[in-house]
Amino acid sequence: MHTDGAMTSSSQALACSSAKPTDLKNGTERRVKSQRMIFCSLRMFAVAVLSAVASGEPPSHADDAPRQPEHADYVEHIRGTGITIEMVWVPEGRFWIGKTEITWDQYLPYCAFDDPDSAVPPDADAVSKPSKPLDVLPYDRGWGKGSRPAVGMSWNAAKHYCQWLSINTGRSYTLPTEAEWELACGPRPEGPLTQWAWCAENSGQMTHEVGQLQPNARGLYDMLGNLWEYCANPFAPDQPDRAVLRGGSWREPAREITPKKRLRFNNDWTLDDPSMPPGVWWVPDGDHLGFRIIRHADDALEPAP
Repeated sequence: MHTDGAMTSSSQALACSSAKPTDLKNGTERRVKSQRMIFCSLRMFAVAVLSAVASGEPPSHADDAPRQPEHADYVEHIRGTGITIEMVWVPEGRFWIGKTEITWDQYLPYCAFDDPDSAVPPDADAVSKPSKPLDVLPYDRGWGKGSRPAVGMSWNAAKHYCQWLSINTGRSYTLPTEAEWELACGPRPEGPLTQWAWCAENSGQMTHEVGQLQPNARGLYDMLGNLWEYCANPFAPDQPDRAVLRGGSWREPAREITPKKRLRFNNDWTLDDPSMPPGVWWVPDGDHLGFRIIRHADDALEPAP
Protein backbone atom coordinates (compact mmCIF):
# COMPACT_ATOMS: atom_id res chain seq x y z
CA MET A 1 0.00 0.00 0.00
CA HIS A 2 2.84 2.44 0.81
CA THR A 3 5.20 1.32 -1.91
CA ASP A 4 4.45 4.25 -4.26
CA GLY A 5 4.87 6.85 -1.47
CA ALA A 6 8.10 5.26 -0.38
CA MET A 7 9.34 5.24 -3.93
CA THR A 8 8.39 8.91 -4.37
CA SER A 9 10.20 9.94 -1.18
CA SER A 10 13.18 7.92 -2.22
CA SER A 11 13.15 9.58 -5.64
CA GLN A 12 13.04 13.07 -4.09
CA ALA A 13 15.83 12.20 -1.74
CA LEU A 14 17.82 10.82 -4.62
CA ALA A 15 17.21 13.96 -6.66
CA CYS A 16 18.37 16.15 -3.78
CA SER A 17 21.41 14.04 -3.16
CA SER A 18 22.28 14.12 -6.84
CA ALA A 19 21.95 17.97 -7.14
CA LYS A 20 25.16 19.80 -7.78
CA PRO A 21 26.54 21.99 -4.93
CA THR A 22 26.59 24.99 -7.31
CA ASP A 23 22.83 24.70 -7.98
CA LEU A 24 22.06 24.55 -4.27
CA LYS A 25 24.22 27.60 -3.60
CA ASN A 26 22.61 29.65 -6.36
CA GLY A 27 19.12 28.81 -5.15
CA THR A 28 19.99 29.82 -1.61
CA GLU A 29 21.43 33.17 -2.80
CA ARG A 30 18.30 33.93 -4.85
CA ARG A 31 16.07 33.32 -1.84
CA VAL A 32 18.25 35.53 0.35
CA LYS A 33 18.21 38.35 -2.24
CA SER A 34 14.45 38.11 -2.60
CA GLN A 35 13.97 38.29 1.16
CA ARG A 36 16.28 41.32 1.36
CA MET A 37 14.32 43.14 -1.36
CA ILE A 38 11.04 42.50 0.41
CA PHE A 39 12.53 43.71 3.70
CA CYS A 40 13.87 46.91 2.09
CA SER A 41 10.50 47.66 0.47
CA LEU A 42 8.69 47.18 3.77
CA ARG A 43 11.21 49.36 5.52
CA MET A 44 10.83 52.20 2.98
CA PHE A 45 7.04 52.02 3.25
CA ALA A 46 7.23 52.16 7.04
CA VAL A 47 9.51 55.20 6.92
CA ALA A 48 7.10 56.98 4.53
CA VAL A 49 4.11 56.24 6.77
CA LEU A 50 5.91 57.41 9.92
CA SER A 51 7.06 60.61 8.18
CA ALA A 52 3.53 61.34 6.97
CA VAL A 53 2.10 60.80 10.44
CA ALA A 54 4.70 63.10 11.97
CA SER A 55 3.92 65.86 9.44
CA GLY A 56 0.17 65.47 9.70
CA GLU A 57 -0.13 64.69 5.97
CA PRO A 58 -1.54 61.47 4.51
CA PRO A 59 0.99 59.22 2.73
CA SER A 60 1.27 59.92 -0.97
CA HIS A 61 0.81 57.39 -3.74
CA ALA A 62 2.36 57.50 -7.15
CA ASP A 63 -0.96 56.90 -8.90
CA ASP A 64 -2.80 59.68 -7.06
CA ALA A 65 -4.20 62.53 -9.19
CA PRO A 66 -2.03 65.70 -9.02
CA ARG A 67 -3.15 68.20 -6.42
CA GLN A 68 -4.86 71.38 -7.56
CA PRO A 69 -3.14 74.64 -6.54
CA GLU A 70 -4.48 76.29 -3.41
CA HIS A 71 -5.50 79.34 -5.43
CA ALA A 72 -6.01 79.65 -9.15
CA ASP A 73 -7.50 81.99 -11.69
CA TYR A 74 -11.27 81.66 -12.01
CA VAL A 75 -14.28 83.06 -13.83
CA GLU A 76 -16.98 84.86 -11.85
CA HIS A 77 -20.59 84.61 -13.06
CA ILE A 78 -23.00 87.48 -12.50
CA ARG A 79 -26.15 85.78 -11.28
CA GLY A 80 -29.21 86.39 -13.42
CA THR A 81 -27.14 87.03 -16.55
CA GLY A 82 -24.82 85.16 -18.87
CA ILE A 83 -22.07 87.67 -18.10
CA THR A 84 -18.73 86.67 -16.58
CA ILE A 85 -15.66 88.39 -15.10
CA GLU A 86 -12.24 86.75 -15.36
CA MET A 87 -10.17 86.95 -12.18
CA VAL A 88 -6.38 86.48 -12.02
CA TRP A 89 -4.53 85.32 -8.89
CA VAL A 90 -1.70 87.54 -7.59
CA PRO A 91 0.16 85.29 -5.11
CA GLU A 92 2.43 87.95 -3.61
CA GLY A 93 -0.57 89.99 -2.50
CA ARG A 94 -2.90 87.02 -1.91
CA PHE A 95 -5.73 88.49 -3.95
CA TRP A 96 -7.45 88.07 -7.29
CA ILE A 97 -7.79 91.01 -9.67
CA GLY A 98 -9.92 91.48 -12.75
CA LYS A 99 -8.16 90.47 -15.93
CA THR A 100 -9.63 93.58 -17.57
CA GLU A 101 -11.27 96.84 -16.64
CA ILE A 102 -15.00 96.52 -15.92
CA THR A 103 -16.82 96.70 -19.24
CA TRP A 104 -20.23 98.12 -20.14
CA ASP A 105 -21.52 94.54 -20.41
CA GLN A 106 -20.47 93.97 -16.79
CA TYR A 107 -21.53 97.39 -15.48
CA LEU A 108 -24.95 97.98 -16.99
CA PRO A 109 -26.71 95.06 -15.21
CA TYR A 110 -25.98 96.96 -12.00
CA CYS A 111 -27.42 100.21 -13.37
CA ALA A 112 -30.54 98.72 -14.99
CA PHE A 113 -31.79 102.19 -15.98
CA ASP A 114 -32.46 101.22 -19.60
CA ASP A 115 -34.95 98.52 -18.55
CA PRO A 116 -35.81 98.59 -14.82
CA ASP A 117 -38.10 95.55 -15.18
CA SER A 118 -35.10 93.40 -16.12
CA ALA A 119 -33.00 94.48 -13.15
CA VAL A 120 -30.43 91.93 -11.99
CA PRO A 121 -30.44 91.22 -8.24
CA PRO A 122 -29.88 92.72 -5.79
CA ASP A 123 -32.29 95.57 -6.40
CA ALA A 124 -32.06 99.21 -5.29
CA ASP A 125 -33.50 98.37 -1.88
CA ALA A 126 -30.30 96.48 -1.09
CA VAL A 127 -27.70 98.63 -2.86
CA SER A 128 -28.07 102.19 -4.16
CA LYS A 129 -27.99 102.40 -7.94
CA PRO A 130 -27.26 105.25 -10.33
CA SER A 131 -29.91 107.04 -12.33
CA LYS A 132 -29.44 107.44 -16.05
CA PRO A 133 -26.96 110.25 -16.74
CA LEU A 134 -28.60 113.36 -18.14
CA ASP A 135 -25.47 115.39 -18.71
CA VAL A 136 -23.84 113.15 -21.32
CA LEU A 137 -25.84 111.55 -24.14
CA PRO A 138 -25.04 108.97 -25.14
CA TYR A 139 -23.36 107.98 -21.89
CA ASP A 140 -20.97 105.66 -23.76
CA ARG A 141 -19.76 108.78 -25.64
CA GLY A 142 -20.84 107.15 -28.88
CA TRP A 143 -17.84 104.81 -28.73
CA GLY A 144 -19.94 101.69 -28.13
CA LYS A 145 -20.83 99.51 -25.16
CA GLY A 146 -20.27 95.74 -25.06
CA SER A 147 -16.69 94.88 -24.20
CA ARG A 148 -15.47 98.47 -24.15
CA PRO A 149 -14.62 99.63 -20.62
CA ALA A 150 -17.38 101.48 -18.78
CA VAL A 151 -16.47 105.15 -18.48
CA GLY A 152 -17.51 108.24 -16.57
CA MET A 153 -18.79 106.74 -13.32
CA SER A 154 -17.89 108.35 -10.00
CA TRP A 155 -15.71 106.86 -7.28
CA ASN A 156 -18.90 106.41 -5.28
CA ALA A 157 -20.53 104.50 -8.15
CA ALA A 158 -17.50 102.21 -8.56
CA LYS A 159 -17.59 101.33 -4.86
CA HIS A 160 -21.35 100.69 -4.95
CA TYR A 161 -20.86 98.42 -7.96
CA CYS A 162 -18.48 96.32 -5.85
CA GLN A 163 -21.12 96.07 -3.11
CA TRP A 164 -23.76 95.05 -5.64
CA LEU A 165 -21.50 92.42 -7.21
CA SER A 166 -20.58 91.04 -3.78
CA ILE A 167 -24.23 90.47 -2.89
CA ASN A 168 -25.00 89.07 -6.32
CA THR A 169 -22.18 86.51 -6.30
CA GLY A 170 -21.77 85.75 -2.60
CA ARG A 171 -18.11 86.79 -2.69
CA SER A 172 -16.58 90.01 -1.45
CA TYR A 173 -15.29 92.37 -4.15
CA THR A 174 -13.77 95.81 -3.76
CA LEU A 175 -11.50 98.28 -5.49
CA PRO A 176 -7.74 97.68 -5.17
CA THR A 177 -5.64 99.87 -2.97
CA GLU A 178 -2.85 101.74 -4.72
CA ALA A 179 -0.33 99.24 -3.34
CA GLU A 180 -2.38 96.30 -4.64
CA TRP A 181 -2.88 97.97 -8.01
CA GLU A 182 0.85 98.66 -8.37
CA LEU A 183 1.75 95.09 -7.37
CA ALA A 184 -0.59 93.68 -9.99
CA CYS A 185 0.64 96.11 -12.64
CA GLY A 186 4.35 95.46 -12.25
CA PRO A 187 7.05 97.50 -13.97
CA ARG A 188 6.57 99.44 -17.18
CA PRO A 189 7.19 96.97 -20.00
CA GLU A 190 10.28 97.28 -22.18
CA GLY A 191 9.67 98.42 -25.73
CA PRO A 192 7.06 100.67 -27.34
CA LEU A 193 4.21 101.16 -24.86
CA THR A 194 1.69 101.09 -27.70
CA GLN A 195 2.06 97.30 -27.70
CA TRP A 196 0.45 97.18 -24.24
CA ALA A 197 -1.48 100.43 -23.77
CA TRP A 198 -4.07 102.54 -25.55
CA CYS A 199 -2.63 106.03 -25.33
CA ALA A 200 -2.62 109.25 -27.34
CA GLU A 201 -0.42 107.72 -30.04
CA ASN A 202 -2.72 104.81 -30.95
CA SER A 203 -6.16 105.35 -29.36
CA GLY A 204 -7.77 107.61 -31.94
CA GLN A 205 -8.97 109.70 -28.96
CA MET A 206 -11.31 107.04 -27.56
CA THR A 207 -11.36 103.86 -25.48
CA HIS A 208 -11.01 100.45 -27.08
CA GLU A 209 -12.42 97.01 -26.33
CA VAL A 210 -10.55 95.36 -23.47
CA GLY A 211 -8.00 92.64 -24.09
CA GLN A 212 -6.93 93.75 -27.56
CA LEU A 213 -3.27 94.58 -26.87
CA GLN A 214 -0.60 92.53 -25.15
CA PRO A 215 -1.16 91.63 -21.46
CA ASN A 216 1.40 92.31 -18.76
CA ALA A 217 3.49 89.57 -17.17
CA ARG A 218 0.55 88.47 -15.00
CA GLY A 219 -1.81 88.18 -17.95
CA LEU A 220 -3.68 91.40 -17.12
CA TYR A 221 -4.87 93.69 -19.90
CA ASP A 222 -4.86 97.49 -20.03
CA MET A 223 -3.27 98.04 -16.63
CA LEU A 224 -1.64 100.96 -18.43
CA GLY A 225 -3.66 103.10 -20.79
CA ASN A 226 -7.30 102.89 -21.96
CA LEU A 227 -8.72 104.29 -18.67
CA TRP A 228 -7.44 105.67 -15.40
CA GLU A 229 -8.59 103.23 -12.68
CA TYR A 230 -10.08 104.16 -9.31
CA CYS A 231 -8.34 102.82 -6.20
CA ALA A 232 -9.88 102.09 -2.80
CA ASN A 233 -7.81 104.56 -0.80
CA PRO A 234 -8.13 108.36 -1.14
CA PHE A 235 -5.54 110.58 -2.74
CA ALA A 236 -4.24 111.66 0.68
CA PRO A 237 -5.17 110.95 4.32
CA ASP A 238 -6.19 114.58 4.81
CA GLN A 239 -8.43 114.38 1.70
CA PRO A 240 -10.62 111.36 2.45
CA ASP A 241 -13.24 112.32 -0.16
CA ARG A 242 -10.77 112.84 -2.98
CA ALA A 243 -10.28 109.79 -5.22
CA VAL A 244 -6.96 108.70 -6.66
CA LEU A 245 -6.58 106.84 -9.95
CA ARG A 246 -3.73 104.89 -11.52
CA GLY A 247 -2.63 103.63 -14.92
CA GLY A 248 -3.12 106.45 -17.41
CA SER A 249 -5.66 106.57 -20.22
CA TRP A 250 -6.24 106.97 -23.93
CA ARG A 251 -5.67 110.71 -23.52
CA GLU A 252 -2.04 110.75 -22.33
CA PRO A 253 1.05 110.34 -24.50
CA ALA A 254 2.97 107.15 -23.89
CA ARG A 255 5.93 108.95 -22.31
CA GLU A 256 3.67 110.16 -19.47
CA ILE A 257 2.16 106.77 -18.63
CA THR A 258 3.97 104.87 -15.87
CA PRO A 259 2.93 102.47 -13.08
CA LYS A 260 3.99 105.06 -10.50
CA LYS A 261 2.00 108.04 -11.75
CA ARG A 262 -1.00 109.10 -9.64
CA LEU A 263 -4.03 111.10 -10.75
CA ARG A 264 -5.89 113.28 -8.24
CA PHE A 265 -9.61 113.48 -8.93
CA ASN A 266 -10.56 116.96 -10.10
CA ASN A 267 -13.96 118.20 -8.91
CA ASP A 268 -14.18 120.46 -11.96
CA TRP A 269 -14.92 117.30 -13.97
CA THR A 270 -18.39 117.23 -12.35
CA LEU A 271 -19.44 120.86 -12.97
CA ASP A 272 -21.73 119.99 -15.89
CA ASP A 273 -23.69 117.46 -13.85
CA PRO A 274 -27.23 118.88 -13.33
CA SER A 275 -27.75 116.66 -10.28
CA MET A 276 -27.34 118.15 -6.83
CA PRO A 277 -24.84 117.57 -5.45
CA PRO A 278 -23.00 116.97 -8.73
CA GLY A 279 -20.84 113.95 -9.38
CA VAL A 280 -22.53 111.49 -7.04
CA TRP A 281 -22.95 108.87 -9.77
CA TRP A 282 -21.53 110.26 -13.00
CA VAL A 283 -18.65 112.51 -14.02
CA PRO A 284 -19.51 114.52 -17.16
CA ASP A 285 -15.86 115.12 -18.03
CA GLY A 286 -14.84 111.65 -16.89
CA ASP A 287 -14.51 109.88 -20.22
CA HIS A 288 -11.02 108.84 -19.12
CA LEU A 289 -12.12 107.24 -15.80
CA GLY A 290 -12.91 103.59 -15.08
CA PHE A 291 -12.02 100.78 -12.67
CA ARG A 292 -11.32 97.10 -12.12
CA ILE A 293 -12.09 94.91 -9.11
CA ILE A 294 -10.21 92.66 -6.70
CA ARG A 295 -11.10 89.92 -4.22
CA HIS A 296 -8.93 88.96 -1.25
CA ALA A 297 -7.92 85.38 -0.47
CA ASP A 298 -9.40 85.43 3.04
CA ASP A 299 -12.84 85.60 1.42
CA ALA A 300 -13.56 81.87 1.12
CA LEU A 301 -14.89 80.64 -2.20
CA GLU A 302 -18.56 79.87 -1.69
CA PRO A 303 -21.46 79.33 -4.07
CA ALA A 304 -23.53 82.40 -4.85
CA PRO A 305 -26.85 82.60 -2.99
